[in-house]
Amino acid sequence: MTTYQIIYLATVLLILSGCYFFGKKNQTVLRVSIVLFLGFQLSYLIWRTTSTLPTISVLSIIAGLALLFTEWMGYIQSLITSTLFWKKNKRKKVFLSSFETLPTVDIMIATYNEPVDLLRRTIVASQLMDYPDDLYEILVCDDGKREDVRVLCEELGVRHVTREDNKHAKAGNLNHAMDVSTGEIIVTMDADMIPRANFMQETLGYFSDEKVGFVQAPQAFYNDDPFQFNLFAGDRINNEQDFFMQKLEEKKDIYNATMYIGSNALFRRKTMEEIGGFATGVITEDMATGMLIQAGGWETVFVNKVLAVGLAPETFKDLLKQRDRWCRGNIQVIRKWNPLKTKGLSFMQKLLYMDGIHYWFFGLYKLVYLIAPILYLVFGIVVLNATFTDLLIYWVPAFVSSQVFANLISEKKRTTMWTNVYDSALAPSMSWAILSEIFLKGNGKFNVTRKGIQTNERQFLWRSSWFHIVLAVLSVIGIFRVILALVAPELVDLQVDSVYINLFWVLYNLAGVLLVIMIFFERPRYRTAERFVITKGANITDKDQRIQANIEDLSEYGARLSIDTYAIKEKLSTVDFVVEGGPALNAEVRWVDKNKDGKTELGIQFKSLDKEQYRFVIQTIYSNPKSNIGEKSYKKAGLLPTALGFFKQSKKAPASKSRMVLREKIKTNGLLTYQHLKYSVSVVDLSEEGAQIKTKAKLKKEDRILLDAPENNIIGKIGEVRWVKKSLGNTYAGIQFVEK
Repeated sequence: MTTYQIIYLATVLLILSGCYFFGKKNQTVLRVSIVLFLGFQLSYLIWRTTSTLPTISVLSIIAGLALLFTEWMGYIQSLITSTLFWKKNKRKKVFLSSFETLPTVDIMIATYNEPVDLLRRTIVASQLMDYPDDLYEILVCDDGKREDVRVLCEELGVRHVTREDNKHAKAGNLNHAMDVSTGEIIVTMDADMIPRANFMQETLGYFSDEKVGFVQAPQAFYNDDPFQFNLFAGDRINNEQDFFMQKLEEKKDIYNATMYIGSNALFRRKTMEEIGGFATGVITEDMATGMLIQAGGWETVFVNKVLAVGLAPETFKDLLKQRDRWCRGNIQVIRKWNPLKTKGLSFMQKLLYMDGIHYWFFGLYKLVYLIAPILYLVFGIVVLNATFTDLLIYWVPAFVSSQVFANLISEKKRTTMWTNVYDSALAPSMSWAILSEIFLKGNGKFNVTRKGIQTNERQFLWRSSWFHIVLAVLSVIGIFRVILALVAPELVDLQVDSVYINLFWVLYNLAGVLLVIMIFFERPRYRTAERFVITKGANITDKDQRIQANIEDLSEYGARLSIDTYAIKEKLSTVDFVVEGGPALNAEVRWVDKNKDGKTELGIQFKSLDKEQYRFVIQTIYSNPKSNIGEKSYKKAGLLPTALGFFKQSKKAPASKSRMVLREKIKTNGLLTYQHLKYSVSVVDLSEEGAQIKTKAKLKKEDRILLDAPENNIIGKIGEVRWVKKSLGNTYAGIQFVEK
């Protein structure tokens, strides 16, 4: 490299570093970053197009052209994304007071096979909305025609709506509900989406403008998606959908191109009647419906505030099925309503809808990026014909500027490396979905995403992961061949200039692929409901004891409490649990855990809650407008800390899942008889039904043992080993006492 080239590269990196550190929420710096990003990308692509195409073999030419085409397609997407983020959304809030007369509202909750408990939450939360009761009606649109749902609706006093057939799936269900209702405004809610009390207050006012056809609020999620959950990273990384739901939708609103996302949306009935109801004939009726409304000349509004929270797909297998449906649905939309040919859409609306459809080709593009470096390092197929100096001058500024741009538009909550992980995980499935829908026209079937899943076993998704495993193996082979080329060039013929860039991309991709393979380890989901931290005072009463408690977490089924150990005068069993401002909830103590700091934790399970008690719990957890559920503040997560956290926290059978009976942490020594031999043992916790022990005996699941711990009145107790965990030469085991 010449001195001038070194100075140029150093200056570029210095400017981009300044943009990265000073660009957060600074629109001027963001615009500078956008100009630099697009400029460096274009410079790189012009150089690539004119100078680096390989001509060594037919395979090299094909692979080189595929990579170049993919890079140009990525640049087109970057141009559109940059346009979206060039200016801020300055939409002003409109209050309900802008109405002379408040409109009537129909809340339509579409359901097919979701668990009744999950549906109950949504219905009760909808009843808790801050809006006059006589002005809105709740319709449970039950395409499953289930008796237990009918009974639930009768119990809660809401309308149960069914139809003779299930034609057109969800869209047909909603259209039928429109035919049997009369509200001026229609609200669509998925069965798992739980609205907050201020949902109407924050959204309905925009309809005071007669030009507004629909209003959309983002979907947020109260559980961890499979990326967060399987990687034990729920407190480190964002939900994979957050960037689209809360960033891109807000920017599309600037151009009246907000996308209807199926739930948390409000429609003017007149608007829906004008377009003939919810769009049918495609499996993504939401996207098509929103586009047709905008094509009809109506204005649309995006309210960027979490007003309802729901369940993200709970397994990676379900996430793949959901994305497969979205991908196929987008292709069906362009086949039936091509945005470029749809009259009434503006240029920007057409561009943004086409960009949304084009997005689903990311799987094919990602496969090219994943395979290209392996082709050279493993098979010797040249894909990029360039010198190392040229790569430094053209490629490095383009790469670094893309990192800066991605970090700034996501406010440093989502990096290009995490995007690499997400795209790599979905790439094979989405590639098949897009190709089969285009050339085979798919099956057009609407598959409902499962919700409310509870599993007890860990499993590895072999069928979904084989491609990534093969990719990882080939990457390692490629790295090994590079090492051989350096130490024994007579064995492996690789050109130095080509090695550098390909080795970098293989290592970059391999880091993401290895993390993806970890995601394919599906963790068990033992809980029937998520638990949430609630900052309210509480107390428990048992007989003559009244004890102040801190709520560690709360669900509609129970709570985890922390109390002062000295406050416990007698053994706690059945208690009255009172949260500040609410009724007494009768509960059973399920486990006890004494800590060293003078605190005792209790796990309590509610006994049957009546209607008012249940309403209070739902109001406390979900409906409170001040709740931060679905609005976590995430710390920046690197891939290495996340991977280390996975190995540190990953367990086949965590002991906590066994705590379904009252247990008290103790520390006492005893004697264990196993296979006619005696071993010393420490009893870690104890209940009437079993114990957790620590010993040197090499126990296995389902072994029978004899336990003696006289200090705790355990004499000749026979137990069966229910689970085993080994650590630092010791065996920890869960013992269930059995009859002789």
